[in-house]
Amino acid sequence: MHHRTKYLEKTLSSLAELSGLDKVTVYISQDGQDMAVKDVIHKFEEGPLAPPKTRRFEHWQRERLPQLGHDQPGHAWLSQHYKWALDQAFLQKGHSHVIIVEDDMLFSPDFLHFFAATAVLLEQDPSLWCISTWNDNGLKTFDWDPMRMMRTSYFPGLGWMMRHELWLEIGPHWPKQSWDHWMRLNTTAKGRECVYPEVNRNYNIGEKGVNMNSQVFKQYLTQMSFNQELIMDYGDLSYLLEAEYEQQLVALSQDAELMSLPIGTRSLSQGKVYLALYTAESYPRTARKLGIWPFPRGHHHFVTKLPVKGAMLLLADQRFCPLLPEQHSMKPRKGLRAFPAAQHESCYAACRNQEMECNSHEFWFINSCEELSKHFPCEQGCAVELGNDVPNYVVDVSLGSFQTCLVNQKQPKCEAANPSTRRLCPCVPKQ
Repeated sequence: MHHRTKYLEKTLSSLAELSGLDKVTVYISQDGQDMAVKDVIHKFEEGPLAPPKTRRFEHWQRERLPQLGHDQPGHAWLSQHYKWALDQAFLQKGHSHVIIVEDDMLFSPDFLHFFAATAVLLEQDPSLWCISTWNDNGLKTFDWDPMRMMRTSYFPGLGWMMRHELWLEIGPHWPKQSWDHWMRLNTTAKGRECVYPEVNRNYNIGEKGVNMNSQVFKQYLTQMSFNQELIMDYGDLSYLLEAEYEQQLVALSQDAELMSLPIGTRSLSQGKVYLALYTAESYPRTARKLGIWPFPRGHHHFVTKLPVKGAMLLLADQRFCPLLPEQHSMKPRKGLRAFPAAQHESCYAACRNQEMECNSHEFWFINSCEELSKHFPCEQGCAVELGNDVPNYVVDVSLGSFQTCLVNQKQPKCEAANPSTRRLCPCVPKQ
């Protein structure tokens, strides 16, 4: 946190009301020396969050020194603060588990009980690496069950927990900017997933922030579900273990009725399961009709479950969902090759130089850190960026992303060229 005192006071007031707070140690890590922020923290340190209300309470302050220059973006300050605070919690204090929240959240009554119940899953199942209280698709318009949970391959963040062992693995490689996008890279996640509730256990109040604007906040975050019940027992959670979860999902998809796009929710029948196949190109239109984010979130290996009007809707990516039968899967075009373009060269030109042609639909098959690293050194690792010329490798020494390989979340264009990058191009034989 830096200087959002109104949000901070609401967040700490909500935290102070939680059941089970006496069993946890609360650390508040302040980025910098802002006195107004310090005054709010001191008020709670002396009152609502003081022991025995909490097991222990500590206020930390980090010296606000930029690692990417004084004009570094806001998400860089946040990423560097995260690294410092998590080092303190895991390496200095030696905790086995840490729950990370930010200064713009309200919490459900069972927020801490949710983590206590699910912590064992991180030990039982090595394919899990975090527990989150946030459902990216958790709109109030869907028929979510507050007792149920799901798995997601897309790191959700926003009120989440990880183990000491994971921090020992990822902490030394923590990025200086855009930490949450970095957590979503294949090279970081390594196929691991997070457990999250169908109904959100935190509610975001941060209309203004580093990664938020008012339009996005009003369109998505104000529409989210928020559990108001104090649930103490979630039943048997073994259905969340990888083998059983996948078996259930495969069975569900095999019994589903194939549904063509665009989706019309009025045609759904109660009690039925529908399977809708999408591509990265068609997903935004589908998402707009359903009111969800314009790129896939909250999915298990690119299958998204949405309970809609008494029916179950499964959205499956034709390119990347491994659970689809062969007849529904989309494969790379025969002869596809990835070629690195020269600096400021378009993929049209790069492929033409190979006596081939660029096909924009094939970008998605080469849009990965693994593929980029085959063609570029990627000295500073990989990051997510939105841009017509991405995927690429940054060659401009004046940029904070210099020597970083970038992957995309939007449709790239063959004709794009950027003087700061070298593109990776999907070249196919001419037809």
